[in-house]
Amino acid sequence: MPSELSLSDYLDFWLEEYCKINLKPSTIEGYEKIIRVHIKPALGRYPLKGLSVSALQAFINRKFNDGYSRNTLVSMKKVLSGALSYAVSTAEYIQTNPMVKVKLPSFRAVANTPTRERPNHYITREQIRMIFERFPEGSPYYIPMMIAYKCGLRLGETYGLYWEDIDLEKETLTVNRQVQWSNTDSVWYMTKPKYNSVRTIKIDKDLARLLAREKVRQRKSEEYYNELYVKQYISEKDILNTDGLGTEIHPVMRRENGTYITPRTMLHASEIIHYKLGIKEFSFHSFRHTHATMLVEANVSMKYAQERLEHKDVSVTMQVYQHVSEKMRQSGDSIINEMFG
Repeated sequence: MPSELSLSDYLDFWLEEYCKINLKPSTIEGYEKIIRVHIKPALGRYPLKGLSVSALQAFINRKFNDGYSRNTLVSMKKVLSGALSYAVSTAEYIQTNPMVKVKLPSFRAVANTPTRERPNHYITREQIRMIFERFPEGSPYYIPMMIAYKCGLRLGETYGLYWEDIDLEKETLTVNRQVQWSNTDSVWYMTKPKYNSVRTIKIDKDLARLLAREKVRQRKSEEYYNELYVKQYISEKDILNTDGLGTEIHPVMRRENGTYITPRTMLHASEIIHYKLGIKEFSFHSFRHTHATMLVEANVSMKYAQERLEHKDVSVTMQVYQHVSEKMRQSGDSIINEMFG
């Protein structure tokens, strides 16, 4: 009976009856994680009809005091708001949605609260040299890492590139999609980039020449392997496959025999960078943060950096200043001496 239904059981019902029919796999997986890690342990035992504004507000406040970022708090509120809205309008299990009156902490309060998120890591020039000496051109890691370093792309965006996205003549690269893994279906699939951030950016001449060499290499490999060359397809449901389902695609990240190089291969590279090169703070996202910092060092406009990186809000771009490189410190010191010398 609805009157006896716990929030935990209702959320299972909502995921099955609404989310899995209407939402993207990546969104569903994000919701499932928030529900599993945060909502069920704290609120799952509550009867659905017994949920109050005060209990929900206390939940959000506790998460804030535990140091979770504003983005995480927004995600928790979004999941609860959506689930309880469905309980009102469609399932008709409750009469009103108590999340409507729940407030997030103010921006000022968030700014003064320590965050749980791991800080971004800036890769120094020496560390970049070490990484690319360990993974030189010809290794499966070289091109994706070079694209991330020189273009600031996210992991899924980098591995979601097709050759059609790259204009070698104009020296531009267009981010049209990202690749994601579905734990539910155990498949790789293509979806829109984060925040639907489709964008075309300029690439430098060295990267353009590298990609031109790789394109020639892949063409020769296809000719050499002939009918044994593994072709890649995208189905009507945007699932990557080699079964001929849907439309043939031409991913940039391919091995010699045509098989797709997935983002998962970066786990091996990261392990080597952590333990053999000694760069413990490294993650693939470090390339993106380093690229952003280099843009700031080069004194490009904040708007240009935001558009190139496609940050959802310019305040995210401004946070790069919180992770100042040594070059920027030295520049600042020099200015101070000039001011008062």
